Amino acid sequence: MAATFQDLKLNNTLLQNLQELNYTTPTPIQQSAIPLLLSGQDVAAQAETGSGKTAAFGLPIIQQVNTEKQQVQALILVPTRELALQVRQELKQYAKNISNLKISAFYGGHSFSQERASLAHPPQILVATPGRLTDHLFRKTVDLSQVNQLVLDEADKLMEMGFEEEIDQIMEAIPAKRQVILFSATMLQDVQDLIKDSLKNPQFVKASANAIPEQLTLIGVKVEQTQKQDTVVSLLRNIKAGGTVVFCNTRAAADELAHALKADGIAARPLHGGMEQPDRDKMMTLFRNGTTQVLVATDLAARGLDIALLETIVHYELPDDVAAYQHRSGRTGRAGKKGTVYTLATPRDERKLRDWDMVRMDSWLKAEELLKKSGPTIAPSAAFATITINAGRKDKISPRDIVGAIVAETGLKHDQIGKIEVQDRASFVAVPSAEAQTIVEKLSNGKIKGRKFRVHLVK
Repeated sequence: MAATFQDLKLNNTLLQNLQELNYTTPTPIQQSAIPLLLSGQDVAAQAETGSGKTAAFGLPIIQQVNTEKQQVQALILVPTRELALQVRQELKQYAKNISNLKISAFYGGHSFSQERASLAHPPQILVATPGRLTDHLFRKTVDLSQVNQLVLDEADKLMEMGFEEEIDQIMEAIPAKRQVILFSATMLQDVQDLIKDSLKNPQFVKASANAIPEQLTLIGVKVEQTQKQDTVVSLLRNIKAGGTVVFCNTRAAADELAHALKADGIAARPLHGGMEQPDRDKMMTLFRNGTTQVLVATDLAARGLDIALLETIVHYELPDDVAAYQHRSGRTGRAGKKGTVYTLATPRDERKLRDWDMVRMDSWLKAEELLKKSGPTIAPSAAFATITINAGRKDKISPRDIVGAIVAETGLKHDQIGKIEVQDRASFVAVPSAEAQTIVEKLSNGKIKGRKFRVHLVK
């Protein structure tokens, strides 16, 4: 087995990018899959979320794409909008500094006309949900005649969500001579049938059976039901809580706990399926830029949650089964990085954990130990607040333009400005919370690239 990414025959630009991302050692799935994919073989891989699967298929695709050709050459099908955005984001990180490479994501809920307009200069790599892509095929807005690589990501979810017909239509629209790559957490009969129908002489690859990465530290907290809320507050005050997701089982529980944490001075926000998509997107932005330190999430909302900052997972409530527990825990400790998973366990929960013999606890704490500690209250997100500007990529605004305007209009220094996210029609900027209101007023009265835009504080 290869010990480094250099051994996998990746090019220097990719190796440099991986080094900057602190990816030091390939995960087992990357070690197995990357050489097979670079040699052009069809691959069927069984790998859980958190195993490094996006890099396993993404790095060979990026290396082999022809940036001189402005046509869709690699197609990645994913089951959900969240996963489409996540995969595109990861691929863009790996592909940094590769000129003329365009990576796009098409999905339901996104403007169809914007997607159609973007196809005037087609991406070489397209990440898409099957429903939206077949809509483009039906309207003849996308050309897939040059696709030579197809990835079916989370194939078990694609099957579970009933996308067989759409996948068939997409298969017919791409050339018969193509490399097909399939990744799935499980290999149930419908996935096996899909492999049989879609892949030629596939090489089978399997990641470690244990979905919880070895580099994670699992800590159990013995707690009575009535102590849970106070215990999680004490826990968050006594750990470096930036980049923490606390899991609840219901929307109501997530809302209630987020409210309670906020009342205790912890920068927490809820994230669940009952929220409108723009609100969920906003919560993710605030979490990525550090304004929100703790997300209180349900399982559904956290599907596709893959954030480099994510260091700690807290199971406030245990899910129904071990697969969900593994999936939650695998949100941290990605790509070989360390992470910590805390599990609040009542006596009943302890019995459940014992039944899940795949779950190993490295150590146990008692709620009383945490409740005795009087850790510092978390400063709301390292003293950052987020402002939003109603201008983005479509207005030809870049992060550099925003930094220049803030420095010029407010006197703030470059290094005082936090993470900037420029979206199609809006931009979000993390700024020192003590000066946020002043910055909003000065930017509202000033100009960015010679134009006035609306600016306000994100509540």
